[in-house]
Amino acid sequence: MILTMMALVLITGLATTVAVLTIDNLRSSWRAQQAGSAVNAADAGVAQAMTYLRSAGVRPLRCSPNCADNAWGNENAPTTVALPGGVGESFRVWIEAVSPYPANDPGLYRIHSTGDAARSASRTVLVDVGVTTTDIPRGIFAHTITGGGSASVTRQSVFSTGCVWERDKIAMVPGQIDVAYGIPIGVHTSDYITTAHGSGQHCSETQRGLIHATGSGNNVTRDPCSTAYPYDQDRMGDSLIGTPCESTQTTYPKYYGPQNLDATSDTDVNGSFVKDDATLTKLFKLKDPALSPAQLDQLRSVARSQGNYWTTSTGWTTPDEDNAVMFFDLTKGDLGGTVDLNKINDTAFGRAAGLSDTDPLCTSRSLLIVVDGGNVKINSNQRMFASLFLTSSAPYGQVVKANGTADFIGTIYADKVNLVGNFDASMDTCFLANISPALLDFRGGSYREDDRGLN
Repeated sequence: MILTMMALVLITGLATTVAVLTIDNLRSSWRAQQAGSAVNAADAGVAQAMTYLRSAGVRPLRCSPNCADNAWGNENAPTTVALPGGVGESFRVWIEAVSPYPANDPGLYRIHSTGDAARSASRTVLVDVGVTTTDIPRGIFAHTITGGGSASVTRQSVFSTGCVWERDKIAMVPGQIDVAYGIPIGVHTSDYITTAHGSGQHCSETQRGLIHATGSGNNVTRDPCSTAYPYDQDRMGDSLIGTPCESTQTTYPKYYGPQNLDATSDTDVNGSFVKDDATLTKLFKLKDPALSPAQLDQLRSVARSQGNYWTTSTGWTTPDEDNAVMFFDLTKGDLGGTVDLNKINDTAFGRAAGLSDTDPLCTSRSLLIVVDGGNVKINSNQRMFASLFLTSSAPYGQVVKANGTADFIGTIYADKVNLVGNFDASMDTCFLANISPALLDFRGGSYREDDRGLN
């Protein structure tokens, strides 16, 4: 009897131990499952935050971490979403502006996402996101630029890989600062700048009216300092040291100092001299063509999703999105058509020029316009802000009428730009702070779990 009782006690103890271990294992398994669900929920919050950045941009987060009207930038009242398919599963996410863009380029933003699973499981992950502008023109870029009338360019520069004609007809305030590059505004080309009238893409070193030469025909002599245009650069330029324009080179050595930007031994930049196309694009972080095929496909998709995709130059309406993308795919049925941008509602996409990022009138809105296979005109007292891309080469891709006292705030990329009449193209820090999210590069960096425990 005693042996039997001892055996029963032993068996009961073993059974109890096995039961306790089984229950503990089940609990551990359940906790691991719930922890995994919480991490998955947190990752879903990260994905939604990235979607928000790509659609809304970063300017609405300038009030982070205490945005009163934007939960994406509110640490204490973050964006909260209940997930379908699991009871109690949700995420809470907000975005911290660590080094805000564009004051910092690249800027740094940190996503804080907390995932909750059923009952007690909770996990927080942190993801760093770098934000920078893709290599697009931050000014006016065209393969051929022609001045005329009394057109003016304000607070931004003009760039070209071709001849810039009638330089004396492009009004620029001497010494006015380019808000994108922090240097005085000017004309920069890898070809030549002349005051003569013309329309071809290229001109030669014997062209009359060259601003960096004296004489004519076969008797042309380099004259690197143009006192009328001391900040202009072209292929005919040279070192400014020892000339009346010397301060340009010594004050702004990043863009005017002697530089070798490629693997050769030649000097690529020196004062008013720019060697070639590759030098120009590398010096000012440009890209030609400005948009890659992949970027164009992405912009088509965005425009289609917003209802702003058209295959003709007429019959379209002003977008109603805060960050709109308009895509005119004229290669589909209206090749060579001209899009009249005067039809853009300037109440939606027009404002006063010269606004700072902190001005109350500087709203968080952007407009990106792509015209493939056609041209545009801007005149008739139109006032608008936009990033304008004409992606086709000649005979298309032309801004054919930039006149009629039109005020355009923003960037232009085209094959040819005619600056005539009273057209004014300008730039300000409000525009730079509202670059279309479709033109920003968002790159996820460090990923880490902030809390490995259970609530």
